[in-house]
Amino acid sequence: MSTTEDLFKDSFSGFEKEPSEKLWQNIEKRLAWQRFWKFDFKTFNVWYLAVAGVILSGTVYNVYETQKNTETTQQTAADNNVRTPKINGQFLADTEQIILLEPDKTQEEKIKLIQQLISPDTTVMSEKANEDLRQKSDTKTASRTENKEIEIPEFSAVFKTSDTAGCAPFTATFLNLSKNTEYCYWNFGNGDVSYDNDGKTTFLKPGRYVVTLKTVNGTFSKIFTDTVTVYPQPKAQIAYVVSSKTVLAEARDSKASTFSWNFGDGNKSVGEKVMHTYNSFGTYPLNLIVSNNICVDTVTAALKLSPQEYSINFPNALSNEIPFLPKGDIDDISRYSLKIMTRNRKEIFTSTDPLKGWDGYYKGEKVPKGVYIYICQYEFFNGERGNLTGNITVMWE
Repeated sequence: MSTTEDLFKDSFSGFEKEPSEKLWQNIEKRLAWQRFWKFDFKTFNVWYLAVAGVILSGTVYNVYETQKNTETTQQTAADNNVRTPKINGQFLADTEQIILLEPDKTQEEKIKLIQQLISPDTTVMSEKANEDLRQKSDTKTASRTENKEIEIPEFSAVFKTSDTAGCAPFTATFLNLSKNTEYCYWNFGNGDVSYDNDGKTTFLKPGRYVVTLKTVNGTFSKIFTDTVTVYPQPKAQIAYVVSSKTVLAEARDSKASTFSWNFGDGNKSVGEKVMHTYNSFGTYPLNLIVSNNICVDTVTAALKLSPQEYSINFPNALSNEIPFLPKGDIDDISRYSLKIMTRNRKEIFTSTDPLKGWDGYYKGEKVPKGVYIYICQYEFFNGERGNLTGNITVMWE
């Protein structure tokens, strides 16, 4: 094959003046033919044409095979006398054929590749296409990130307690204020659990309980807690004794710290033990209210004061000669109990025999001079009962 230099030597050999325009055209044609047969990445030549032919042949072969397979399928269905179900008025076989004959993305990419190969700006176009692909990829990544943030919204775990303190048994409710949760789990701290949206439980025993709410959203979870304090419930009970118009009352098994009495005649008092004398006989409501500053309980007893057929009484002083004994209808007493106590409620003498009185001694020694308290409970054979309480002054000579 001649080189470009040989072409010029042969063409201009024997010329003494400038060649004609026609000669220049012939030279250009021969140079173009030389470039067509010579491989050059930047110019169109026979090599690009060969690559394009191979790609187009493969595409035509794929289309041919697809159409052939479709015709075979349709012929098989016809031979078996089976009608393919219709979709939007067309048989399924027809629909599949139309879809297979449509140009797919792979074929479009092949055509674009051929165009780039025969273009003199192949390198530039490839770089621009790569930049476009990178921008599209970044855009899709950002879009996926935004969608991911939207798919996992903020959620919370929080609830409101109806009351954080009460008396056993204490029932509390818990209002769930959480947001964007899939499910909830309650642990009330007393052995009870729940999966309901709102919580409710009863605390039977006094104590301090930690209530926990766990909320879940996908693989994430959050926890919120609150504390409930349950106090013991006091029990108001009254023990009393009556003597004529006087009553001695005491609160029993209360588990309380404050005691309020209402005697039913307009008089009131406070304390665990109280004594009150009424002005007249009758029936009075004796009311007791106990509290531990949180929990309250109350009880009322019907107090009957009436004249007795039998009666006894005690002296108000004790000397060396006269022991402390009851006087009155002693022989008619069926049951009897006498207690002597100091002013600070220390018991120093007891007796269940109305004929056995106190001589003023405690553990073999005389008690100091002063005022002491006596409490006597008795019952006569006819069923009448009585209670006496008062002070006794010890006077030694």
